[in-house]
Formats: sequence, structure tokens, C-alpha cells
Amino acid sequence: MRPGILSALCLAAILRATDPISIALDKPVLSLDPLLLAREVEVQVVDLVFDRLVAIDEHGNYLPEMLESWEISKDGRNVLLKLRPGLTWQDGSPVEAEDVVATWRMLSLPAVRKVFDLVGVRTLDSVVAEGPLRIRIRLRQPRATLLADLYNFQPVPRKLYHLGADPFQNPLNYAPVGSGPYRVLPGATSRDIQIERWPGYRGPHPGRWDRFHFRVQPPDAADYLRQIRAGEYHFADLDWFHHYLLRQGALGTPGLQALSAPTASYDTFWLDCDPARSLLGDKRLRRALAELQPLDFLLAQRQLHPARLATSLWSPLSWAYEAVPQTLPKLDRARALLDAAGWHPGPDGVRRNANGRPLRLVMYATRGYSRLDAAEAFAALAKKASIDLDLRRVGIDEVLARAAKGEGDLWAYGWNTSLDPDAEAPLFTSEGIQGGTNVTRYHNPEVDRLFAAARHEMDAGRRRAMYRRINLLVQSDFPVVQLTYGVAYLAADRRLRGVAFDPLGQSYGYVPGRRGWTLAN
Repeated sequence: MRPGILSALCLAAILRATDPISIALDKPVLSLDPLLLAREVEVQVVDLVFDRLVAIDEHGNYLPEMLESWEISKDGRNVLLKLRPGLTWQDGSPVEAEDVVATWRMLSLPAVRKVFDLVGVRTLDSVVAEGPLRIRIRLRQPRATLLADLYNFQPVPRKLYHLGADPFQNPLNYAPVGSGPYRVLPGATSRDIQIERWPGYRGPHPGRWDRFHFRVQPPDAADYLRQIRAGEYHFADLDWFHHYLLRQGALGTPGLQALSAPTASYDTFWLDCDPARSLLGDKRLRRALAELQPLDFLLAQRQLHPARLATSLWSPLSWAYEAVPQTLPKLDRARALLDAAGWHPGPDGVRRNANGRPLRLVMYATRGYSRLDAAEAFAALAKKASIDLDLRRVGIDEVLARAAKGEGDLWAYGWNTSLDPDAEAPLFTSEGIQGGTNVTRYHNPEVDRLFAAARHEMDAGRRRAMYRRINLLVQSDFPVVQLTYGVAYLAADRRLRGVAFDPLGQSYGYVPGRRGWTLAN
């Protein structure tokens, strides 16, 4: 072999070794600001660009990250946090205690709470800086959620992050100045983001690969499948059917392997409980709709992929999980409940109340890979119950936007739960209504009380009992109709090393997470 050819081959090998790890995202990224992480897709990138005060390992144990240590007084009401010395932001300025305090204050801004309400850390009683590297937290009551709150907290540089009335218009949304081992390259958009290893990182959990490339998959399933078959991604989500084909070696992609993991999430229908906005403000109607859960469709799906029927607000992966015994949904029972609520079939086959108002509902759901899905099966059952259900298919972002605005009566989308059940308080409490996170506007004073009390209950058994009581109350009031617990169906390059899943079934958000990924030659 001639020397010139050998040099060219060596150069090609070097270039291949530094190719970015390519990851498919299922939807556009709204922001890379840690204050606005309403959805899973943003966290996948942000966890590489920003460090957390506290990290977790694959077993769910809390580890210092931006913090060097924490000290909690015997009565649990006085906490001293110490930042690691020498940390800097990616613009070269030092990470200081005042950055942590300023970020904490921004969490209470209405524009932030409406998007991402970190109710636990936001409601700490007092957070003050005591010098450049020390933060003092004072509490009226001990906090069982303290370390979980610190895990959810990703500080930003106070001199740069000033949020206006519309935080999604901030230029830092796609050009963040972080503290983590990777920085975002110029030109990032909501659909295409490249990050590279930042040489100035001084934290304890660096990245192992030079670059990552995040790209939104095309909306057309056939186009996306062509990209996967062409090897354009090292890591990508799949629908369960193509995941099955990949496992069977029938997808025509020998360079990919099928991975799956149960996730701390569930698919659900969210119901509008506000009587000023929806007929579903009547609990009797919500109870009737719960009888229309498309059980036959879900059971048929289980024969093809191992999705578990959801029976609790807390995932089976959660320490608060307890399945709620439930009777099988029955169409005849739904009809009887509707009759008892004063809604009787009219001459056109649509139920009406005593005032002649038709039982018409609007449901927003995402477009799926298959024509028939749980929303379609639900709509078919609603028709059999003489309900006029207008099922409207839109993108996931529009479903979320409609829900936030209170447009429609039902919204179909999944939800990822957190390490600690307290993080779900904004979904089901009056505080969440005020902040805008509780899109169903569900209200139960006892649920409010239990969430507030459990936040401070230090006895693990009593605290678990509180969350199980919350689960029973919410399940009986039906602001949501749960379907199945989530499963991540994934395609991964066979050369990809270090892929593992945290206690929530995620491949990111913990140590080592994606920071430990490499590509074998």
C-alpha cells in the first residue's frame, strides 16, 4: 500500500472516531433554558449542557455535582450548601452562590411557573448567599423532598438570564450558557442542535465523547423509517411494531439493535374539570367516560407488546406505587351513569340534558403511526354511548398548547413522572391551577392538604400512605383516565457503548447517563 493511501485511510479513521453521536428527537425543542423544561425532549439536551446541584446514580442515590457538600441540622430546618470551588459558566465567569439564589427567585415568576413549576424547590422558605460559595436554606418545617428538589434544580448565570413576559423569545433558548461538560454550537434551532465537549469543564462528571447531534425525526413515519434504515441515527425511538421487526431481524438494519425499558410514565386522557369551560366539570360525566376506557383495544395491544394497564398515578418504578383495584370498564355502566346524570339519547342519537343541550365534546390527540389507536377506540365507544365526540388530530405541541389554554374537553398525551411524587403536585392541586400547570383545573381540598403535608413528613411509611391516599382520591374524581404505563422502544447502533437506564427508565439525567456514551470503532 502506498504511503499516501495509508495516510488517507488514517485520516478517515480519525474523522470517523470524532463523528458526533446522532440522536433522534420525537418533537421540536422549545427551549434549552433549564427554567423551562416542561417536556422530556428538552431535558435530553439540557442534561449535557447544564450541571445540577445534585445528581443521581443508576440506583437513585443522590450525589454532589455542582455542590461539594450539604449539611442539614438535626432539626432539619437549617441547610448549608457548599459549591465546588473553581466552577465556571461557559462564558468564563465564576459560578457563585448568588447565581443559585437568583435562579431560585426566577422559579416563582408567573411565566416560569406556567411552563415548569418546580413547586418543591420554589417553596423553600429562605435561600440566601453567605459568601461566593455558600448558600443557606432556612425552613419552617423539615423537608422530606429536599434532595429531590435539589436534583431538579439546575442553576443559570444570573447576569445573563433575565426572563421577560414571553420566556420562549429569549435568544439564550438556543444559545445557552451552561455549566455542564458540553456547550451548544452556533446555529442551533428547535429541530437541529449540535453540542461539543467544553474544555473548560471543572465539574465531577465530564463527558466521554466529543460531540452529539440532536435532530428532530420527520413527521412522516415512512421518511423516519428510511432514515433509520440508512443508519442516520445512533439512537432513536421506535414504535412498538417496528421495534418488534427490529428484534426479529426483519427491519433490514443489521447495524442496529433493539432496546427497551419500562419508564416512569403513563399514557392518559386528561379531562377538563372546570364547569365554566366544559361539561366535564360534572364528576358524573367524568365517571361515565372512565367506563369507556378502550380496554379491549388495550388488551389486544398487550398481546403484541408488553404494555401494562395503568392503575396508579405513581409508576410501578416509584416507591409510592400501589395498584388501585378497579372494576372492568363497561359500556352498559357508562350508559346507566349518563342516564342517571340526566343525559338521554335524542332523536339524532346524541344525548341531551333537560334543557336540550347536546352532549358534544372535543378531544385533541396526536397523530400516531397507526390509524387505530386508543383515542380512536375511545371515540368509537363514545359513539356507542350516544356521545358526540369530535376527535381532532394535531401535533403534540398543539395538544399541549390547547390543554394549557383550556381549549377542548379532553386531551390525549403521555406524562413522565419524577423520582419523588411531590413533583406531580402541580398537576392535581389548586396551586397548579394558579400557576397554569394543572390543565384539568381539578380541585380537591384534601388532595391539596395531603400534598402539602407529605412534603414535610419525615417518616417514610406515613409519607407513602399519604401519596397512596392522594392516588385513591384522584382516581375516584377522574381528572384523568389512565391507559397504560410507558415503555421506551429504542433502536441503538451496535457500536454504541455505555447505554443504561436510570430508576425512571431514562437513558439520561443521571451519572453517567449519556455523558458516558462512546462509539466503538
